[in-house]
Amino acid sequence: MSHFVCKGGCGGVSEVEGFCEADGCPNQWQPLESCDCQDGKHFAKNEDVEGVAQVTKDSNGTELQDGDSVVLIKDLPLRGSSAVYKRGTKVSNIKLTDNPEQVDCRIEGSEIVLKTCFLKKV
Repeated sequence: MSHFVCKGGCGGVSEVEGFCEADGCPNQWQPLESCDCQDGKHFAKNEDVEGVAQVTKDSNGTELQDGDSVVLIKDLPLRGSSAVYKRGTKVSNIKLTDNPEQVDCRIEGSEIVLKTCFLKKV
């Protein structure tokens, strides 16, 4: 059974060749890759065998939930800008995304997506 998948972590699957159109996917607008798997193992990154979504965890392995507060563990420069979010900056009221490695948040009036590997739950 041949189909096409996105390798960017969004879990996109299509029966026809095309491009990933998922908002926020690192491979958005990149071609989908051909996949001939019979067992659905390409879903292992976002889902377990029963189809239950993975848990989002911070850099220490602590489970994150919508509305949690986190602290940056590293200085993070904002792409396309001279702004740098300093280590120790507290971020309140995070929102989980479809990707367990990213969260939506608001820092200093800007809405951005942060990788969970740079966060620690408060």
